[in-house]
Amino acid sequence: MKAKDRLRILLEGGVPDVPPHFELVYQIEDRVFGMPRCPEITPRDLEDKDFEEKLIRQNIDLQKKLIETYEWAAVYPVYHSLRGIEELKKAVEKDALVFAFDWDGAFFMPDGNGIMDFVIKLFEEPQLLHQEARKKCDSAKIRLKQMADAGLDFFFFAYDFGYNEGPFISPEHFKEIVTPYLTELVEFVHSMKMKVLLHSDGDLRLILDQIYGTGIDGYQSIDPQGHMDIRKVREEYPDWMLMGNVKTSMLQETDEEAIRLSVQKCMKYGGIGSRYVFSTSNCIFAGMPPESYHIMIDEYKKIISGDRV
Repeated sequence: MKAKDRLRILLEGGVPDVPPHFELVYQIEDRVFGMPRCPEITPRDLEDKDFEEKLIRQNIDLQKKLIETYEWAAVYPVYHSLRGIEELKKAVEKDALVFAFDWDGAFFMPDGNGIMDFVIKLFEEPQLLHQEARKKCDSAKIRLKQMADAGLDFFFFAYDFGYNEGPFISPEHFKEIVTPYLTELVEFVHSMKMKVLLHSDGDLRLILDQIYGTGIDGYQSIDPQGHMDIRKVREEYPDWMLMGNVKTSMLQETDEEAIRLSVQKCMKYGGIGSRYVFSTSNCIFAGMPPESYHIMIDEYKKIISGDRV
């Protein structure tokens, strides 16, 4: 069975023989494959069709490498590019699913420039936040429909709801200005007969019940730096599709024993016999030593092959 088939079983609500693997982003292609890094881009950059075409071809080459080298179950297009989705889908359809992100469909942690304005509205003018939340939600529906029509297989909502020591707002405020709109977006995705997972870093313990209650199909990160323990999350939500929990900060150092122990914990509690995708708690970031990721993958493969008890 291909990793792609295992992931499809998970997305359809089943449990495959072993957990598949992929990551949200891979940023060490220069050091591992000798390939140029994909630059940061905006929708305006893609108005240059020659530039867009170059990025699409470069990205397809990278995604094929990730499938061939690590057996990724799913891969991602050039951000914001509908043509990128179409071309990647044609290039990898036999070997992997294709996912993409929505970045702005609901409120999550404001940046430093926006946090003061957000907090003032939260306590003094909540009706303005509801107006903004409605615009976010409606705009996201347009993006999601466009990506679905371009051939996407499933979505991630990349909404960071947690700091390391708790959610970005109280559970009561979250229930008021986030949960209804997040629920509406999940229902919209489901109306298109598609699935969506949440990516969120941080400590979500106080709001995880609300997130689960939206009907979202899975949760990626399970951030150990944010006190999220995959064993506890699995016990509380035994049938939920989980993804992640290998601590990315640990992967900044190449401590082989620590990496292997972390993989073993994730696979045990994630895990085999459950609805789980093996991955880091974030992504393969630019500063990560390739050796750390390769140790992580080696241990994962030992476990799914039965070489670990």
